[in-house]
Amino acid sequence: MSMLDIHAKALNCISAAHHEFLLRYKVNAKVVYGIVEGKEDPMFYRGLIEKNLPDGWEVELIPAGCKDKVLKAIEAFDWTRFSPKQICFFVDRDLSCFIEDTPLTAENLYVTDNYSIENDAANFGVFKRILEEVLSISGLKPHEFDLIENRFAAGLALFCEVMTPIMAQILIWRSEGKRPCLNDIDIKNLFTFRDGAIQIRNGFETTLSRLQNVASCVGLSVATKAAIAEAEARFQEKQGTKKFIRGKYLLWFMVEMALEIHRSISSVVARFTSPPKVRVSLGMKNAMIIISPRVRCPRSLNDFLDLNYGKYAIEHNGKAC
Repeated sequence: MSMLDIHAKALNCISAAHHEFLLRYKVNAKVVYGIVEGKEDPMFYRGLIEKNLPDGWEVELIPAGCKDKVLKAIEAFDWTRFSPKQICFFVDRDLSCFIEDTPLTAENLYVTDNYSIENDAANFGVFKRILEEVLSISGLKPHEFDLIENRFAAGLALFCEVMTPIMAQILIWRSEGKRPCLNDIDIKNLFTFRDGAIQIRNGFETTLSRLQNVASCVGLSVATKAAIAEAEARFQEKQGTKKFIRGKYLLWFMVEMALEIHRSISSVVARFTSPPKVRVSLGMKNAMIIISPRVRCPRSLNDFLDLNYGKYAIEHNGKAC
């Protein structure tokens, strides 16, 4: 067995994220550590965490790859050696509250309020900042903001209405033990944008046609109408339309709706004759980088950070160097 094989076997045994932590860990440094799911998660969490740390303190965030690997990393730590308040773990709630009987709990484990941390970006406050600070639609009067907010609210309502049966179908697949790759679902097939509004694309006017398209994306079958209705009812009981639409799908809506308002600004706000020149190009490839600094810290996350990193920093401020 080569040294590379031995190293790979060791990583599988002790968790790659835990191994990466051990490489980065500095004794007595003013540093707190976090294990997150995906490689883009630090873009959201770092700024929110840094705002809650005292001056001179830093945070190191390590992507584990997925939720299961984050949870595996928790088990890998020797908590007699490390303080749980210095090392925290961050995972998406996704659809676990519909599927798992026992909720995930640990003092140093943060589980998002909604499907994922990206869901906290799907609001008009963030949307307004994107228009002003990125797409240069500035100097709007209150009644003009009202016009745009109404377009945003109507668009978000339609988007969530269309996505709810799709999320119900995903819930059914997950409940059956199937793990479709949700990144393979290309929701742009279902929607189009025109005159500052989102619309359902021709050919996808019915729920069944949309579900069939989604199922074909992941190579699975559509459930029966009765099963979809039952799953959708469960989804709605826990405010699913508001809280559990997949965050990356909502992020897509935010980006595309903002770009559409920019393209069609003259039809939304009459005094504009053409779209303003944008400051930064916006698309899904850089959406996390641009949007995450404009997201407010959820109260639950703020409380979690205070109880863990904040308390640790206060207790060790004089000891760390």
